Amino acid sequence: MTHLLQSSGSDLESPEETPDFPGVSGSRPVGRFSVAGRQGGRPIAVSAWRVTTEDRAVAEALGELLGDVPQLLETGDEHVLEVQTRCDRFHILLEDSGAVSFRMVMRGSRGTLHICDGTRFLEPSRARGSLCGCPAGLADRKAAAQAGRGPMPEALIRFRLADLPELGVFCLVSSSWELAAELPEVAAALEVAATPALGVLRYELVGFTTRSGIAVSFRRPVVEVGRALDQDSVQLAA
Repeated sequence: MTHLLQSSGSDLESPEETPDFPGVSGSRPVGRFSVAGRQGGRPIAVSAWRVTTEDRAVAEALGELLGDVPQLLETGDEHVLEVQTRCDRFHILLEDSGAVSFRMVMRGSRGTLHICDGTRFLEPSRARGSLCGCPAGLADRKAAAQAGRGPMPEALIRFRLADLPELGVFCLVSSSWELAAELPEVAAALEVAATPALGVLRYELVGFTTRSGIAVSFRRPVVEVGRALDQDSVQLAA
């Protein structure tokens, strides 16, 4: 049996909360993409991109594009609507290299304990710029995080939908280690690309077997710059 786990790679805390990234300029995103939802107050994996927004006009435009009806969240929050798409990938527009941001964060029961860029502290302000003590390699950082001794990655991707750019900027917040490893390549591609750069936001299903022999899988986000989708390649969730 394969156990489908919620991907920690696209949802941090509440799916409707977008963390503030120091130094990231721009207006508040009009909506947030995610591959995880909530049921009975608990996070669950979903089979296609899910979009949440507080703007009814944005939700209705997405619903018209995708043929879906926006729904109020099950939490009863009358200010947050969700559109559950049937798509695993979208054409996106990335303004420049600033569309991709990265930091490492460690949280505890009493709040955020550590925020850095992997080398130096970003917060708290009194420690900003000083060495954070994190390992240099991503694999060592991951091992420290899994042992409860280090921060997790947080990536922020800001983009417009190529089919509806007038709606405004959407975002994806991800704690995926795989995406963290790919971000330097994404940022480098944006540095030399004509702007806004056309790209693809998709998720891929990752599977592996644990040491105890249990097969598990999760979804993680992928951002590709300078690629156009063949419409026949767009996969719809069952």
